Amino acid sequence: MAKFQKGNARYFDILLSRHSKGVYRFIYRMVGGNSSNAEDILQEVFIKVAENRMNYSKDRKFTSWLYRIARNHTIDFMRKESYRSHSSLDKNIGNEDGSNVTYLELVKSDDKTQEEQIHSTMVKEQLLEKMNGLKEEYKEVFILREIEGLKFDEIADITDSNVNTVKSRHRYAFKELRELLLSTGFFDEYKKTGEF
Repeated sequence: MAKFQKGNARYFDILLSRHSKGVYRFIYRMVGGNSSNAEDILQEVFIKVAENRMNYSKDRKFTSWLYRIARNHTIDFMRKESYRSHSSLDKNIGNEDGSNVTYLELVKSDDKTQEEQIHSTMVKEQLLEKMNGLKEEYKEVFILREIEGLKFDEIADITDSNVNTVKSRHRYAFKELRELLLSTGFFDEYKKTGEF
């Protein structure tokens, strides 16, 4: 970023290739899985990065600055479009081979058997659908922490909140997602065994 600030446009391409995938995932989930809207917002975010490059201070973590821009653009979009219409998610569930995996690991992992891939797809669909039912502040914390892997202090910086508030929102997100998922009946077999 420092080299881009000095006028070397080649480094903007490096920033774009390094960070666009994660920022896109965040935006995509925030707007409810609409890829067209997510792509439009992503473009706006990186235009904003280019336009405001001189406002970035190296004292601040670049990803925090970038995700804050992405968050603000996404919220603006959702407001303009009137888009707005810890828990057992990380508890171990058994596999046929005797190993344990969590729901979140199942959703995030690419190394799966065919049966696990089918189950993962169904879980992912349910999770994404239910995630859209969360309050905006819970949803963004859940996505930034569980999907993007950011630390609580980074999320606090991005959302302009204190760390305790972020942790509280994270807990509530897990609690609400668990209740929403259980209400679908999709996980009844795990509920009976006490695993969910």
